[in-house]
Amino acid sequence: MSFLLLLYTELIWRPLFNGLVLSYTILPIHDLGFAIILFTAAIRLLMAPLMWRGQKAQNAMARLQPELGRIKAQYKNDREGFSRATMELYARHKVNPFSGCLTLLVQLPILIALFSVFRDGFNPDHARYLYTFVANPGVINPITFLGLDLSKGSLALGVVAALTQYFATKVTIMPQPAPGPDAPNDFSRIFQQQALYLLPVIILIWSRSLPAALTLYWTVLNLFGIVQGVIMKKNGADGAQSAPALL
Repeated sequence: MSFLLLLYTELIWRPLFNGLVLSYTILPIHDLGFAIILFTAAIRLLMAPLMWRGQKAQNAMARLQPELGRIKAQYKNDREGFSRATMELYARHKVNPFSGCLTLLVQLPILIALFSVFRDGFNPDHARYLYTFVANPGVINPITFLGLDLSKGSLALGVVAALTQYFATKVTIMPQPAPGPDAPNDFSRIFQQQALYLLPVIILIWSRSLPAALTLYWTVLNLFGIVQGVIMKKNGADGAQSAPALL
């Protein structure tokens, strides 16, 4: 267990902690809000290829719905045949049905680590975790330029985060025909529809108890997601062949 904790600390928590402190110290105005925005942009840039591929996979799954419905009708009483034909369809179109959920799974340990970083603030005891090239700021003021204490929960910021989450999900859902009675219970499609309404509600509820710094991080992340979704839709149903540099 201690080995796993060490891996978590060195591979996830410590890099994120140093990244936030570095963002705070390199800004001319030492403001935690601006630091989180800069920090979030850097994380989004690093995750751009994964998130872009995940979005393209979701779009591809949406386009395959009519074919999946026909396969289910054809193999109505043959579960093994249906599974085999479905896998062949995915392989033929080079689609991973779980790619759309992968980005959320990747972000989960990051969110856990960020919660720890934002909850504890800059504890002087944590100075030993700073890399040699990261300056020790001494104290990080949690009061941002808006007068908001980012170390405490904020319902107002939670409303903003919930709205941006809704639109970030909405803009990534590809239009598709209404499923007929024989349409398969596609996990990716069901997950998208539930996430459209469920995630904003969860975020709004949690915003009262989570540090507002984490809510701000999620809001900025959503804004990048909205921009990415708009760009993909403008580039057509298939999306661009490669991700833009900042998305």
